[in-house]
Amino acid sequence: MPLHLKVLSATSESKLSPKPRKRARKDDTTTAEEAADKDHVTASTTTTGRCVNVADRYDKVGRVGAGTYGIVYKAKDRLTGNYVALKRCIPHHESSDGFPITTLREIQSLRLCAGHPNIVALETVAVSRSGVFLVFQYCEHDIGDLIDSYYAEHRKSPFPQAAVKTLLRQLLGALEFLHGRNLIHRDVKANNLLYTNKGCLKLADFGLSRPYADHHHGALLTPTVASLWYRPPELLLGATTYTQASLDIWATGCIFGELLQGCPLANGKDEIDQMDKVVQCLGVPTVADWPDLYQLPLLRNNGIQFPPSSRRTLLDTFGYLSDRGLQLLTTMLQYNPAKRWTAAKALTSAYFEEGPLPTPCSDMPRFKSLHEKHGSSKKH
Repeated sequence: MPLHLKVLSATSESKLSPKPRKRARKDDTTTAEEAADKDHVTASTTTTGRCVNVADRYDKVGRVGAGTYGIVYKAKDRLTGNYVALKRCIPHHESSDGFPITTLREIQSLRLCAGHPNIVALETVAVSRSGVFLVFQYCEHDIGDLIDSYYAEHRKSPFPQAAVKTLLRQLLGALEFLHGRNLIHRDVKANNLLYTNKGCLKLADFGLSRPYADHHHGALLTPTVASLWYRPPELLLGATTYTQASLDIWATGCIFGELLQGCPLANGKDEIDQMDKVVQCLGVPTVADWPDLYQLPLLRNNGIQFPPSSRRTLLDTFGYLSDRGLQLLTTMLQYNPAKRWTAAKALTSAYFEEGPLPTPCSDMPRFKSLHEKHGSSKKH
C-alpha cells in the first residue's frame, strides 16, 4: 500500500513549489545568495587575452541540447579537426542582466578543476554577435538520457554491475577532486554526467557550483539547489545549510541506485511527493538516527507528519548486492547528513575490490549517440 505524508500546515505546503513529473532542470530564479556572491565571483574570475570568435574557428553541426542557462551546439573545430560543444550562455533576463552569474561560477570552478579526467574540460571562451559561448570537449551522451532511452526499450539499465562500479568510481573521483578544492557542485544528477565512447564519465554543468569552506556551515545557502529527484531530505524538509558530503554525496547515492536499476530511485512530482517516495525507499527517519530531525523547519513548524512506520523497499530492490555494495549505497543515502560518507571515504569501499570487478574503460559499453538519433534534451 502506498505511503503518504500528512501535510498539516497550509502555510508550509504553499512554500513547496510543484514540479513536473519528468527529469527536472534547474529552477529559473535569481536568489539572494546569487546576488550576494556576484561581486565575489566577478572579482575572482578573470580572463586574459582575446576571446576566440565562433565564426572564425567553429562550424556548427547542430543543436544538441538546451537547459535553463544555455543552448548547446555540436561544432567542429577547424583548427584541430575535433568536435566540441558550444554552450551559449543565457542570462535570466538577457537585456538587463549582462554576463550571467551561473556562467561566471562555471568558468571559475572548471578552471580550478582543470585536468581531472572525469570532469568535463572547458577548452576556451568564445564570442559571437549572438553572445558568449563556453567551448567544451564533446561527449557523445549524457547518462540521464542514455538510461531513459535504454530503459524504455529494454526495461533495465544499460550498464551491468561491473560497469556501474567503473562509473561510480569515476564520479566519486571527480567529487573527491572537486571537494578537495573547496568547491561544492550542488547539481549532481544523471543528466549532468556525460559519457564518452571511450567509457569515460565526465561531471558537467557547474553553473550552481560555489566555493565552500567551514565558515559556510552556518551560512544561509540556497535550499532549492539540486534537482528534485536528487535533493537530500534535509533540504526537502526546509534546511538552509548543508555540506559538500551532505548534498553531492546524497545525489551520488541516488545515481548509484539509478545506474543499477535503470530508473530513478525516487521521482516525485513535488517536494512533498519526493519526500514521501524517499520514506517509502528508506523507511521512516527517527530521532535516534538523526537527532536534529525535528529541528528542521517543516517538522519544527508541524508542516508535515511522518507515518508511524514503513517498509524499507531499498533493501528489497537491491537485495542482490553484496553486503559491501549495500553498505556503500546505504551510507551515501543516510538520512542523517553527518553520517554520509565523503567521496574520499566511499572510494575506499571494499565493494570496488570484490567481484564483479570494475570494467576497464576499454571494455565499457558503447552506444549510438542520441544526438545523432533525435537530439538530446541536455548538456555539453
